[in-house]
Amino acid sequence: MSKLPGISFLIFLMLTLLACKQNKPADLPGETSGKNTEIRGLLYAGGGENLVLEEMAAREFIPVDTVRCDDKGSFHISYLQEQLAFYILRYGSSGYITLLIEPGESIRFEGQLEDKESYSISGSPGSELLQILAVEHKKTLEALGEISRMNREYVSAPEYPALKQKLDQQFDSITSGFQQYSLKFIHENASSPATLIALYNLYGQGIPVFHPRADFSVYRFVDSAMMANYSELEAVRLLHAQVQEAKLAMDDSQQGSFLHVGEIAPDFVSSRPDGSEMTLKSLRGNYVLLGFWASWSKLCREENATLVKAQQRFLGKSFRIMQVSVDDSREAWTSAIEEDGLRWDHVSDLKRWESPVVNLYGVDRIPFTVLVDPLGKIVETDLYGEHLLNKLEQLLNN
Repeated sequence: MSKLPGISFLIFLMLTLLACKQNKPADLPGETSGKNTEIRGLLYAGGGENLVLEEMAAREFIPVDTVRCDDKGSFHISYLQEQLAFYILRYGSSGYITLLIEPGESIRFEGQLEDKESYSISGSPGSELLQILAVEHKKTLEALGEISRMNREYVSAPEYPALKQKLDQQFDSITSGFQQYSLKFIHENASSPATLIALYNLYGQGIPVFHPRADFSVYRFVDSAMMANYSELEAVRLLHAQVQEAKLAMDDSQQGSFLHVGEIAPDFVSSRPDGSEMTLKSLRGNYVLLGFWASWSKLCREENATLVKAQQRFLGKSFRIMQVSVDDSREAWTSAIEEDGLRWDHVSDLKRWESPVVNLYGVDRIPFTVLVDPLGKIVETDLYGEHLLNKLEQLLNN
C-alpha cells in the first residue's frame, strides 16, 4: 500500500468533489472584497527556501503566493481572501500540508524543512483540526505499509498461509479502527468543513475510508451538516449532488437486488464446523437472524457481543441465530466461535468472498444481517446493536 503525501483525498481533488472556489468575474476597478489573511512562520533549517501557498479549486491548484524564508527561516504571507477555502502549503523537497483557512485569520506556523508531519499551527481552528486528523492518518498509513511489506517479504515462505491470516486480521483491525476514529472526528466537528477531509480520506490509492454505498449514512450526515452551514460553497453543493445521485442509484439497485422485504429468503446449504451440512430452511418456524461475519473482522467480533445479548434475552422464544463465516481458515473460524462464546448455528464454505452463499445474498461488506420470520420471509436487513435488540423485542415479546 503506497503512502500518499499529506491528506490523501487531495490526489486529483477526489475527482473534483472538493472544489472550494467558484469562478467569479474579476472585481471592477475600485472595488474590493474579502479580508486580509496572514501566515507568519518559522521553517527550521529553511533559510533561503521557498514556500508556495496554493488554493484548491475545482480542477487545479491556484497559486496564491510564493515567498522566500530569510536566513533564520522566517517568512510572511499576506493575501486577500474572499471566502473559506482549503489550501496547501508546499516547502522542502516533496509533499505539502493542508490548511483550512477563514478570511481574515492571522496564522502562526512553525515547521521542519524536510519533515512535513512535524509542525505546529495556531490562529486557524480549521487548520488545527486538519493537523490532528493528519497525524492519525499518518499512523494508519505507516501501519498498513508495514503489513504490505511483510506480505511481500514472506509471500514465498512455508509459513505464509498462517502469517497471511494474521496480517489480514491486523489489516482489518487497523482500517476499521481508523474508520471509527474518523467517524468520531466527523461527529465531534460536524460544523467544520474539516469533516470533508475525513469523509473523503483514503487508506491508499483507490481505497476509501468511507464508501459512498456501504457508508451512505456517513455521507448523508456530513451533507446535512455542511448544507446547514456552508451551502454557498461549491464543495458542499458538489457533495450534496453526490449524495442525491448515490441515493437514486441505491434505490435503483435495491429494486433489482436479490433481497426484498416480504419475500422468501433464498435457501442454501453449507457446512457446519464438524463438516455436516445445514440449510437455512431447516430453521423454519423461528425468527432467524442470518449474520455474515469473519473471525478477522474487528467490527464483526465487536457485534458478536450484541448477538450474545440477543440470545440470552430471548432464550426460550422462537428465535435462532445462524452465522455464515467469510473465512478461509477453519482453525481461525472455530477459535473465534469459542473465544466469543457463540453458542448457535454456524456454517461456512471457507472460501471468503468467493462463497456461493455470499454471492447468493449479494454481501459486499461485513457484518451484514438478514432477519427472517417463521415463514421464511425477510423482515429487515442491516440490523445491529440496540436497533437489532429493539426489533427483536418488538417481534418476540409483543
